Amino acid sequence: MFRFVLLSLFLTLRLFADEAAPLKAALKKQAAHKSVVATFRQTKKVPALTDEIKTMGKLWLVPGKSFRWEIGTPTRQIIIFNGGEVLMIDELKKTGERLSPNDRSVKPLFLTLGMGKEASFDEMLKVFTITSTNEAKGRYNATFSPKPRSIKKVIKSLLMQVNLEASFVERIGWIQRDGTEIMTEFFTPKLNIPIPASTFAVDEFAYRWKK
Repeated sequence: MFRFVLLSLFLTLRLFADEAAPLKAALKKQAAHKSVVATFRQTKKVPALTDEIKTMGKLWLVPGKSFRWEIGTPTRQIIIFNGGEVLMIDELKKTGERLSPNDRSVKPLFLTLGMGKEASFDEMLKVFTITSTNEAKGRYNATFSPKPRSIKKVIKSLLMQVNLEASFVERIGWIQRDGTEIMTEFFTPKLNIPIPASTFAVDEFAYRWKK
């Protein structure tokens, strides 16, 4: 009986992996874009609050190389990855912090933007298990649950929605163990347009940097 359950589980996981082929293909195409510029809306639900928190933002992305993430109107936070380090800036307090791309606090954002080794489809399957998939109207949805206990302590599940025509992740959501839900929805992106190098730089003298 136990062997039958294990076999059924293996076949189910293999089926989901096979069904996820559209997601794998879309992520591969997204990684090949020269640039992506998009606005987005982030919706946050916190158990202690009655109302949702909705915030607009903008993204400049050179897949696999660099990105600039601005959130708030006016801008409250800026996160820049310049290919080496992550600059996390509080625009209201005029403070900044330098982080490693492997810092746990920025890992969800790197996964959201398809950055880093763990963001590839094959690497994601080492960290997450696909629990459901569906495809309709040119969009593919997949939900994942984390495998490592260390991640399970923080994240309960991950949702990804990909526009198969544009080969770009339109929606990505996280449900945390504390009940907090964060959904980021990207609007139609501009692809392969020139992005000035200055986009991924800041005037470091304008901020107080944490040591």
